[in-house]
Amino acid sequence: MRYFPERQIYLRSGGEVSYYVLKTRTQVIATSIAALTALWCLVTIFNLIWGHNPLAGTFQQSRAAEAEYQRILQETKSRLQTAEYKLTQQQKDFEQYTRSMQDKHATIAQALNQPVINTEFPQLEILGVQKSSLLRAPNVRDTAPRLSRVSSIASGAIEVGVNVDTPLMNLDSNQNNILMAAEYDTLEKIEASRAIIEATDLNVDDVLRAGGFGTGGPLMAMVADDVTDKRVGAIQARVAESRMLDDALESVPLGFPVPGVARMTSAFGVRKDPFTRRPAMHQAVDIGSGMGAPIVATADGTVIYSGHKSGYGRVVIVDHGHGFKTKYAHMSKTLVKKGQVIKKGDNVGEMGSTGRSTGPHLHYEILFQDRAYDPDKFLKAGLYVQ
Repeated sequence: MRYFPERQIYLRSGGEVSYYVLKTRTQVIATSIAALTALWCLVTIFNLIWGHNPLAGTFQQSRAAEAEYQRILQETKSRLQTAEYKLTQQQKDFEQYTRSMQDKHATIAQALNQPVINTEFPQLEILGVQKSSLLRAPNVRDTAPRLSRVSSIASGAIEVGVNVDTPLMNLDSNQNNILMAAEYDTLEKIEASRAIIEATDLNVDDVLRAGGFGTGGPLMAMVADDVTDKRVGAIQARVAESRMLDDALESVPLGFPVPGVARMTSAFGVRKDPFTRRPAMHQAVDIGSGMGAPIVATADGTVIYSGHKSGYGRVVIVDHGHGFKTKYAHMSKTLVKKGQVIKKGDNVGEMGSTGRSTGPHLHYEILFQDRAYDPDKFLKAGLYVQ
């Protein structure tokens, strides 16, 4: 061939001469191998320069794997933080749920006049006397029936965002039912108590303030500020109001002062004076009966006067609290002493005609905050209690 003619290579070594013959085929093969090697080197250099490194794929895969690992790690951390937040929130919700059940239990115990154990809101003192039972409420002022506030209170279960065991849910449901029933009864009792007090021509708030509970919303002051369920707090307020009304009713003189056969002989207000025959103000009612008939206290209280007064003869005055006082006059005999604590129905004296009197009768006077009120209205209101 023209470019690869047969060549002879002579080698001289040690005085001897030898030669080798490079045939055309051998030269072509050697040249081809060298060309391919050079070409491979050029391609490799080109790939290295332009980023087509065969090892680059493995490196990129490693970076992608590391990025995926970091992503999974961040997701795991986020899930862990979310789980911790949910656990903390569930713990708070469960504590709130427990507190709500404690408040309900305390409210139920308070409504049933039972001791309240492990509660933070104030417990009203339970009196050791028998409370009056309401027979029915006098319909004096309200011609339209009153709507119970219990209808406006939702009775749904508390939602706390946490799965609670079925017995606990049943307990919560039972507590709700008991609370609703207790609130309904309490509201009915409150309405009846208020109606009885209003039947005497007195303002209920004035009577409650006279009991020493303070002015300006005395009822809500007896309810804790940290009650978890506003509905429970409202029921506690109703229970407190009912307690105060019960205490007030204990002081209202609603009994009849002459337990035997008797009749009213003179009413309260302007009348013709039996001696002067001229109009005069009579701040009591006169109740006639037989000489020596028993006269009893119309409410619990303390005797603040027992003796003789000009015009009244033998007199007993009893302080019942909440601003109420009763006066029993013209008696033939007094049976109590000043400072003596008496109960409703206790004898205070006997019917007589002492002082400025025309015959055996009782001058029965009721005062609220030193102002005289018509005893007849108290006597009629007393027909609704026993």
